[in-house]
Amino acid sequence: MSMPQTIATKMPKILIVEDSLSIRKTLALRLKDITTDIKMANDGLVGLKMANSHNFDLILSDVDMPNMDGLEMLRELKRNKQTRGVPTILLSFMESKHDISIGYEAGAAAYVKKTSTTEELKKAITEVLSKNAANRKSTILVVDDSLTIRRMVEAGLAKAGFQVITAANGRDALTKLVKDTPDLIISDLDMPVMNGIELCKSLRTDAHYAAIPVLIMSANSERSMIRNMIEQGASSYLVKPFNMEQLVITVEKLLSEQFQMIFQERERLERERTMMLATIASLIQALEARDAYTRGHSERVSQYASGLGKHMNLPSQDIEALVMGGKLHDLGKIGIPDNVLLKNGKLTNDEYQNIMRHPVIGADILKSIPSLKRILPIVLHHHERVDGRGYPDQLKGAQIPLLARLTGVVDTYDAITSDRPYRKGLSKEIALDIISKASGTQLCSECVEAFMDYIK
Repeated sequence: MSMPQTIATKMPKILIVEDSLSIRKTLALRLKDITTDIKMANDGLVGLKMANSHNFDLILSDVDMPNMDGLEMLRELKRNKQTRGVPTILLSFMESKHDISIGYEAGAAAYVKKTSTTEELKKAITEVLSKNAANRKSTILVVDDSLTIRRMVEAGLAKAGFQVITAANGRDALTKLVKDTPDLIISDLDMPVMNGIELCKSLRTDAHYAAIPVLIMSANSERSMIRNMIEQGASSYLVKPFNMEQLVITVEKLLSEQFQMIFQERERLERERTMMLATIASLIQALEARDAYTRGHSERVSQYASGLGKHMNLPSQDIEALVMGGKLHDLGKIGIPDNVLLKNGKLTNDEYQNIMRHPVIGADILKSIPSLKRILPIVLHHHERVDGRGYPDQLKGAQIPLLARLTGVVDTYDAITSDRPYRKGLSKEIALDIISKASGTQLCSECVEAFMDYIK
C-alpha cells in the first residue's frame, strides 16, 4: 500500500496500548510496512505515562484493559495540552453504534475493529496521520464573547490537532489578524463591540483577509439568518448547541482541498467582478468629468437609495443592489453625445429622445455581467412613471420594480437639489414639495411617503 507524502517522508512514532502480549506483537508485525518505531504498553495507565514522556505521532489502544481502560486513558490524554493533539485509534471487538459513539466522544480519531484486515488497519492509520498532519498545519481563530465557549471550542479543536488562537469579539479578532493570519475563522454571531456580521463584512472588504473561510456559530436557526450570513460572506453556519465532533467535521470540510479550490475559484470570480466594476466606475468618473454640474450625482443617489432602503427595512441583498444601482443608474449617458448631454438650454424633441436612450444603453453594458443581474431593473427602469408615461417601457404602478421606483424618487430629489447646466439647485423644502405633488403620478406614493419620513 502506497503511503501519502506526508507520512512517507517521516517514519511515524506509534504507541500500542494493549493488555495482550500476543496482540501487541501481532500489531507491530502488521505495521512493519509503515514504521519500525513502535513502543508498547500493557494497560492504559502505563500508556498514559509513556505518552506524557514521548512525542508519539499516533496511539493505537485497546478499549478493555485492567488498571485503566482505553477510554479513560484517551480522556486523560485529551485533558493534557501536551498530548491532546496526538491522534488515537481505538481497537475493540465491540461494534455497536453506542460503543463507537462513546469512543468518538472521548476523542478518538478513528474506531477500528480488531477483526479488520491489515490493509484496513493501515488505511485507517494512513488517513488519521494524513488528516492530523494537515490539521497541525492549520491555525484557527475562534471569536466569541463567552470565555466558556472559547475555551470549550479551543480544547475541542486542539484535541483534533489544530493550532488555535482566540478573540473576544470582532474588533479583537481584527487586531489578532495583524499578527497571526489564520486558515479559518470561527465566529459567534451576536457579540458586543463588533458582531459576526460586521466582522464578515470587514474581512470581505480587505484583500488580505477576504479569502479566509468564516464559520459562523449561533443559536439562531432561522433560514433567513443563515441565508443572510452566507450572503455576507460566511462560508458555513453552525447552530448552537453542537457537539465537538460536528464542529471538527465541519472545520475539516471547510479546510479540505476541494473546498479550497471552490473557494479560490469564487475569489477569482469576485476579483474579476471587482475589476469589471472598477472599469465601470472609471466610466462613471469619465461621464461625470464631462459635466461639472452633475459630478457626484451618482454617488449621492447611491447613498440616498441605500439609506432609504434601510429605512424601509428591505433585505440586505436589496440594500447592496441599491448601493451599486445608484452608482450605475446613469451609466448609459456615456453613450449620449456631448452636444446633447451638456446642452445649456431646452432640448429639442430629437435631443430628448436621444437622452431617453440612456437607461437601455446602461442596461446593455451591464447585462453581460451575471453578478450584476439584480441591479439591471434599477438601471433600466428608474425613469418609468407610475402613470405609465415614463421610459423606456412605459411600465405602470407595480409593474415597475420596487428598487427602480425607490431609486426614481431619490434620483428626482438629487436632480432638483443639484446645480444643472440650465439652472441652480433648488432648496430641500422646494424639492420635497415638488416630489410630494408628483406622488401617485410620476413617483411611487409608497416610496415618496417613506422618503419624506427618511429625509427629515
